[in-house]
Amino acid sequence: MNKILPLLAFMWTTQIVLSQNLSEKNIEEIIEGYTASIEMATVIKDCGHVLDGPTFIAKQFENRLLDASVHFSAKQRKTLATDIFNDMIKYKKVLEYHPSKSQVLDIITKLTNQLQFKKVNYHLTIIDSQEINAFTTMGGYIYITTGLLDFVDTYDELAFIIGHEIAHEYKLHTQRKVTKLLFSSSLLKIIQFEDFKKMALTINSSVSAPFDQIDEYEADKYGVLLAKNAGYDVKHFGDFFEKLEKYEKRDLLTKLKSTHPFALHRKKCIDQYVD
Repeated sequence: MNKILPLLAFMWTTQIVLSQNLSEKNIEEIIEGYTASIEMATVIKDCGHVLDGPTFIAKQFENRLLDASVHFSAKQRKTLATDIFNDMIKYKKVLEYHPSKSQVLDIITKLTNQLQFKKVNYHLTIIDSQEINAFTTMGGYIYITTGLLDFVDTYDELAFIIGHEIAHEYKLHTQRKVTKLLFSSSLLKIIQFEDFKKMALTINSSVSAPFDQIDEYEADKYGVLLAKNAGYDVKHFGDFFEKLEKYEKRDLLTKLKSTHPFALHRKKCIDQYVD
């Protein structure tokens, strides 16, 4: 693995340099980006599942393809995000009041103040459900269940979870998910935006919005950074996964079918991120 990763990085960089008229500064930025990818893949290989390191490398290819394939205008992004939100709350019991709502909003403010660029306005929706869940849809819409609010023990633990959800939007995971669904659903055929919007609404109508396992690791790492810089106690960032460990079944089949890494591996990686 240690020999393969640098070779892949060199091949990617060479391909881009040869195909584009890039300045020396552009080339340096590309190399720095791939170096960071190698370092991240190595961390995941050490603390995650044996499959996660190689999968991370493959994921970088997919990300670049998705980012180059479909371009949304600002108006399209806003329309799509708003319609997904409106469709989501049709089927969920949304609470206008919750005892922890003001504290959660305060956490979101503190975390988003750490962002280098604030690309969207983040919105909180609390769902009355015993399911332990938090998720994000395109446009910075963050959903947290009452089950999750009851499950966490500290606001430090909750700050990491919310930071993780903010990272899904900030790192373009939500947008790439929709783009990937365009590929899988239309078989690369060009379709009208309205048809695409209807398709996106359909696949976002469940509470558990799936993200690739590699996206989860990246969101964990950036969530740690946001929560740490906002002043929350890093000792509690992994508490959520420590509690989840006892409920999960860890075998290869489960690994291959799951949209999320095992809690044990995520806890180990978080321990590395905070060091």
